[in-house]
Amino acid sequence: MDAYQLLVPEWKHHRVIHSRFPPRNLFDDDPLTQNLLAELEGATSDRLFRWRECIEEADARFGEGWGAVMASFCYIRPGRFNTHTFGAYYCAGSVHTAIAEWSFHAAKVWRDHGFDDQASAVVRAYTGKFQEPLVDLREHPSVHLPDDYSPAQALAQTLRAQHHYGVIYQSVRHEGGVAAALFRPPATSSVRQAAHYSVRWNGERFVEFAKLNNYEKL
Repeated sequence: MDAYQLLVPEWKHHRVIHSRFPPRNLFDDDPLTQNLLAELEGATSDRLFRWRECIEEADARFGEGWGAVMASFCYIRPGRFNTHTFGAYYCAGSVHTAIAEWSFHAAKVWRDHGFDDQASAVVRAYTGKFQEPLVDLREHPSVHLPDDYSPAQALAQTLRAQHHYGVIYQSVRHEGGVAAALFRPPATSSVRQAAHYSVRWNGERFVEFAKLNNYEKL
């Protein structure tokens, strides 16, 4: 695969994370001076403060709406297009696809913990817009294997070395859905927090979701 089709998707992208994670972090604060970050970096082992180990300085972004993006590159969990050595911001073309992708991976943890069918999860959605061209891999079967991520991870390492911003691919967990893995923060706009969703667990897998309305004070 020597030549790639590049495109900047026009659709908004969506990502969900578990609501137990705080909605803001230090990257949402503006201004954050490099001197302050350097001082904090020497005072703590928290990966947010040691972001230079994960992100090139020119790609770093700060201010309202950047916390969720930057955190995905600092707290690394291997996925289809990343390994334990580099992070990625995974997102999707719809909330449904984003929740389906999240549910597949979260289900492994929930099964290991033995949660019964009385449990459910609450996830927080973020939305943003693409800003840079992505490599379109939707017609490449080798990166869409259900359980073997090694071909996709190997390609991702090559594309990152060539300074590509990310890839677009077919969702493997939601038929007909489309997803993206962003290798660099500038690939997206800042994101905004959207709705919360309840995702119901049946003891083996997540089976349905519903948008939560605003809570009323008791």
